[in-house]
Amino acid sequence: MNVRTAAALLLLVLLTVSLVPPHSEGATDEEVRISIPELRFDSSRSSDIGTIDMSSNSQRSLKVYMTNELDVPVAVVFDTSTVAKTATVSSYSSSIDVEPHNYAVDELVVKTLEYADTGAYSIPITVYVQYLDGFGERIGYERELTLTVNITSLYYTDAQYNKFFGFIPNDLEGPLGEPWFAALATLIMTILANILLCYLIVPLLTNHFGEKVTKIEKVKLKKSVTKIMSVLMFAYSLNLCAQIIGASPEVCHVIGAVSVFFYVCIGAVLAWRIYVFIISAILKSVDDADVGGGLDISLLPLFKMIGEIVIAVVAVTVILATMGVDFAGILMSAGVVTLGITMGAQNILSQFFSGVILLSTRPFKKGDFIKINNTVYIIRKVKLMFTELYTWEKDQVVTMPNNTLTSATIVNVTKETPEFRVYVYMSIAYEADLAKAKELMVQAGMEHPHAVIDGSRAKPSVRLTDFQDSGIELRLAVYVDNFDDSGTYAGELRERMFQLFKENDIEIPYTKYEITLKNFDGRRRPGDNLD
Repeated sequence: MNVRTAAALLLLVLLTVSLVPPHSEGATDEEVRISIPELRFDSSRSSDIGTIDMSSNSQRSLKVYMTNELDVPVAVVFDTSTVAKTATVSSYSSSIDVEPHNYAVDELVVKTLEYADTGAYSIPITVYVQYLDGFGERIGYERELTLTVNITSLYYTDAQYNKFFGFIPNDLEGPLGEPWFAALATLIMTILANILLCYLIVPLLTNHFGEKVTKIEKVKLKKSVTKIMSVLMFAYSLNLCAQIIGASPEVCHVIGAVSVFFYVCIGAVLAWRIYVFIISAILKSVDDADVGGGLDISLLPLFKMIGEIVIAVVAVTVILATMGVDFAGILMSAGVVTLGITMGAQNILSQFFSGVILLSTRPFKKGDFIKINNTVYIIRKVKLMFTELYTWEKDQVVTMPNNTLTSATIVNVTKETPEFRVYVYMSIAYEADLAKAKELMVQAGMEHPHAVIDGSRAKPSVRLTDFQDSGIELRLAVYVDNFDDSGTYAGELRERMFQLFKENDIEIPYTKYEITLKNFDGRRRPGDNLD
C-alpha cells in the first residue's frame, strides 16, 4: 500500500468518525431522566412511579418533567396505547422535544374505568427516548415504568354484600342467612324508621311555631312531609338493597342514577314545603308583633318567588352535575345568552327588578291613595311586572309598569293614616273686615262634622296668602278624617263660608264691568277718530 492510499484511508476513517454523533450506542437513564415531583419519582433511581388513589370513573393528571443532559435534542414519547381492565394512561402530548441540557414538561392523564373493581392495580407505561443523528436516523431506547392505582369502586358492592343496612353482617343460618333476607329486612326497617322519624320531627317543627300557623296548615305539612320522606327513603332502600344482594355494577349504576334523580326532585319538593311553612310562620309572627321594618305577611309572595327560584336552580344544577355535564361550557354559554337577553330585554328586566324593589320596600300597599304628577290614584294590586291602580273615582283601572313607578316622584297621602289636610281658598274685598272674615272661616272649619278637632291634629287655621287685583286671598287649612271624601268636604266648607260671609256682610269680590251707552246719529263729532 502506497502513501497516497494510506492517507486516503485515514482521511475516510476520520470523516466517518466525525459524522457519527456521540453516544451512538443510545442514551441512558442518567442522561435523560423522567421525574414526577408529586410522587417523588425519578427514573434514574427506580422504575416504580408510585401509588395514587382514585375512584372509579374518574380522572387525574400527573405533571411529568423530562431532563435532557445530552448534547443533542431528544424526543420523549409515552405509549398512549397502554390499556388495562381498570384504568388507562395517556400523555397530553403525543411527542415532546427536549433541547440539549434543558428540560420540558408534559402531563400523564390517568383515567379509571366506570365499572372498575375496588383494589390496587399496576399499570405499565412504556417510555421511548430518541434523538436524531446527522443523517436523520432515530437512535434511542425504551423503558417500562409501573404506576400503581388504588381504585375505590362506585358500583361494586363487596363491602355491603349480605349485610343489614349495608354494615351489619348477616350471621343467621339457613334461608335467613341469604342476602335476600338481609335486603328485605333492611327495606322494612328503613320504612318503619322513616315513619317514626316523620312523626317525631314534624310535630316538633310545627309545635315550635305555636299559634303562628293554623291547625290545617300543620296537618297539611305533616301529611306532605310524611309522604315525601317515605318515597325518599324507599328510593334509598332500593339502592342499598341492590348492593346487599350483590347486583351487578351496571344494575347498581342504573339504580343509583335513578335514585339520585328522585333524591333531588323529592328533596326539592320537601325543601319547598318546609320553606313555605317556615317563612309563612315567621312573617305572620312579625306581622302580629307589629315590629315594623317593612316585614309582614304581604311579603309572602316575594319570598315564595325567591325561594322557588333558588331551590329550582340548585336542584337542576345537582341533576346536571350527576349526569356529568360540563358547567364551564354551560356558564360560558349562559353568559353570552344572558348578555343578549339583557341587551334585548332591558325594559322587561327593568320592570322585573322594579317589581322586586316595590314588593320589598313597599312604599305603598293595597288601598293607599297616591299622587303621581298631581294625579290621584288608588292602589289596586302590586304585581311583579306592573301595578294596577284605580282612578280616584274608581271608574277606571290603570295598569302602570313598575319601572315607571320607581322612577316617578310618588306622594303617598294615606300611608300612615287616612286623615288628610284640606286647603280651601276664599277671597274678600279690600274694604271687608279681615279679622272677621278669618274668624268666620275658622268657625266653618270647626263646625264641619268630619273635621279633626280632638287635638290629635292641628286645629283649623286661616292665613293670608295673596293680594290680588280685586281682593285679598285667604286660605283655610282643615284636617278631615278621610282623604277619599276630602273633595266633598272642601265643597261643603266653601258653601258654609259663603253663607257666613253673606250673613255678616263680608263682600266677596268679583269682576265688574261698566258699560256706557251713547246716542249716535251717524254724524262725526269733534274728537271722534275713525282711522
